[in-house]
Amino acid sequence: MPDAIDYRFINGWVATGDLPCREALRARLLTRDIRLPPKVDFSNLYLGGEDPRVDFSTFCFRPLLIRRWMRCIITADRAQTVRLAAETCGGMHVWLDETKVLAHEPYDRNIGHSAAFSADLPNGESVLTVFLEDLHERDTSCFFKLTLLEGNGVAAGILAEIDSHSMREVEATLNGLRTDRLFYDKGTVQVIADYLPDRPVEIELGPDWHPSETVTMNVLPDGAGKSAQPIRFTISKDSPAAELFDIAGLRAGCISLTFVVRVGGVRIERGLGTSILPPPLSLNQSHIADRKRVALDVMSAGGKNEPSRALVLMALGKEPEQALRLIESALPSVIERHDCADFWLLPLLWIYRKHAGTQLPDDLWERLRGVILNFRYWLDEPGNDVMWYWSENHVLCFHIAQYLAGDLFLEEIFPNSGKTGLEHRTQAEKRLHRWFDAIDEHGLAEWNSAAYYPIDFLGLFTLFENTDDARLKDRTRALLDQIFVMTALHTLESVPSGSQGRIYEKELFAGAATELASVAAIAFGGNWYAGHDRAAALLALSDYEPPLLATSFAFPPKGKRLAARYTQGLNMNAKLSLWKCADAQLSSVAEYKTGELGHQQHMADIQLSGHMLARFWVNHPGDLKVWGGSRPSYWAGNGINPRVAQYDNVALVLFDLTRHPHPIRFTHVFVPVELCDEVVVETNWIFARVADGYVGIYGSTALVALQQGLFAGMEWRMHAEKAAWLMVAGSADVHGDFSAFRDSCLAHAPRFDAVAMSLTLDHPDGTLMLPFEGELRRAGAPMPFEPLSIVPQVGVDSGSLHPWTVMKELSV
Repeated sequence: MPDAIDYRFINGWVATGDLPCREALRARLLTRDIRLPPKVDFSNLYLGGEDPRVDFSTFCFRPLLIRRWMRCIITADRAQTVRLAAETCGGMHVWLDETKVLAHEPYDRNIGHSAAFSADLPNGESVLTVFLEDLHERDTSCFFKLTLLEGNGVAAGILAEIDSHSMREVEATLNGLRTDRLFYDKGTVQVIADYLPDRPVEIELGPDWHPSETVTMNVLPDGAGKSAQPIRFTISKDSPAAELFDIAGLRAGCISLTFVVRVGGVRIERGLGTSILPPPLSLNQSHIADRKRVALDVMSAGGKNEPSRALVLMALGKEPEQALRLIESALPSVIERHDCADFWLLPLLWIYRKHAGTQLPDDLWERLRGVILNFRYWLDEPGNDVMWYWSENHVLCFHIAQYLAGDLFLEEIFPNSGKTGLEHRTQAEKRLHRWFDAIDEHGLAEWNSAAYYPIDFLGLFTLFENTDDARLKDRTRALLDQIFVMTALHTLESVPSGSQGRIYEKELFAGAATELASVAAIAFGGNWYAGHDRAAALLALSDYEPPLLATSFAFPPKGKRLAARYTQGLNMNAKLSLWKCADAQLSSVAEYKTGELGHQQHMADIQLSGHMLARFWVNHPGDLKVWGGSRPSYWAGNGINPRVAQYDNVALVLFDLTRHPHPIRFTHVFVPVELCDEVVVETNWIFARVADGYVGIYGSTALVALQQGLFAGMEWRMHAEKAAWLMVAGSADVHGDFSAFRDSCLAHAPRFDAVAMSLTLDHPDGTLMLPFEGELRRAGAPMPFEPLSIVPQVGVDSGSLHPWTVMKELSV
């Protein structure tokens, strides 16, 4: 493929053109004929819940053509011609009985295309069969939707060896399952049924329950941390709940649970999720060198199946057999060029550079040498894979891998490219400086990302420790300093939070058990969940130390308030604001692609320090599948981006869902009620307290509490296509007691004008007004975002803002 990377990095959809695997598929489409087979096994029943789509979206590390056959019964009370609309990204064929009525084959990765068609329904029953096919390249939106456009007296059902009433009972029972809590720090995970069937339903929790890495996407999936056996239980009117398992021995993180019912020759599944956070370790040593030593000892004793841990073991001279197993398990992903192979390769290069010829058998070193020489280091080299060459984190990792590989074998010929190592190093050095130039000009498109800052760290720590080039090392150190300052500003009580350029639900529901939290614990001290240490291991092995000031940003003392403003992203398109004290933090991004279709951007949230999971946010769901893998998903990102502005401890958020024909027509707020010390719910307001931290959230129309489902009691929806939200953070130090904070929120008296699309509120500094199009105004005067600088500007106790680089402590 031609090297068309322009180093102008964006979040979301990237027009890569067809990769070789898709070109091959398109050529195949010209000569094939999809026919209805004589026999198909229809043994699974799909439960869609609220989602109108039949959705099989997932992540595949290699190009994979996935096919599914589905059928249902269509019943018509009279013969008629109906019109339907079909939507998919891949290929879709539809038969009515034996007659094909649709062949719809856009095969446009992750972009849905619709086609209308007609079908002649007879009176009575007909069989509708659907063939769905899509080429999975990394994250893939694999779904179809069928919508009845014209027709009357038409109903749908399924063919199964079970009567329709019993099937509906099973479906309602599965759809009504939820865990008794969203967050577990000890004890037993219990499942509760909101719907109790008229006859007992036997359910199984399969042996493949696992952390959410494999569903809501952490690019290196791992097991649950202990052997899981099938768990069987029965739900009935006499037995509305069941205990599943004790969390003892499980790694911290998000657990995905798949419940299965087998009835009438059909398998029916329902997926849920919950968060497991047992008591953390504490890295309370005063100096980072001591924290690094403690962390390395813990990492060497246990952790995930990752090459970073092998590097730790070799650096400490421990357990060479285990290091060998870890390296050998990593090699297939690199050899087969899985997506994210560049992430795996970096610690392997570090291992080879520092330890080749020692501790491990000679044949391992020879094999690793061959893997390095034969890798595909850029998209302009030969290869048919779905490695991702377009995002800022992957570009960095590929260039560092190419640079270090070339430096290792300067005179060798790399078979895949035909270039010498010297040519690779020279080319990669130029590319790296171009990448650094782009970041120096624009900042990071994936700002504050708890998922992707660690990937940047994988590359930057590897380069910092393994290059002899003074200029590259200086540029690496400068960017590391900047990222650590931004991380510290948006970390409260060891939890990286705030607005993020890319996020998944695992960062929202288990922010303390993320790779960025692990890095932050070593860098600044505090709570630490070992086991998420792919990047943290490299920090612990490196000579790098973050600026001392960063620790003060991460842990502001009681009585101090921090404010920060700066920009990140292409052409300063992410304008970030922060209000922070020891008890609460409000962070938001302004003017980011307002009104456009969204992706994984997390626009605004409030984190309270009284509990590591006390996080509050508002979004427009991109998907109705709870714990689904879409980007955006139910809680992570936005289907349609809002207009956001922040003034001090107040964030104003406007949604206009009329700008796009998005299928989801509500916005919602997450409030972790089970963790709160106090919660007050009024018609348009929700107030919450956790220890000395406060939250006030306002909705422009009545907030409707979810009464059933996984998020019952913690989710409120606003059913309005034009909507305004207000998010207010506070603390006992700043606002007095909780009642006084509530009074201060009510005094804002927010007013939303749905026609003008503006939100107005009273404020001691002057009336604030945010229009959907235009700048925030105070007392009638426009307040353009400033300063327009990628360097965080920080102020203390309402003082003026200064670049962090000129600050010596929490004062200039």
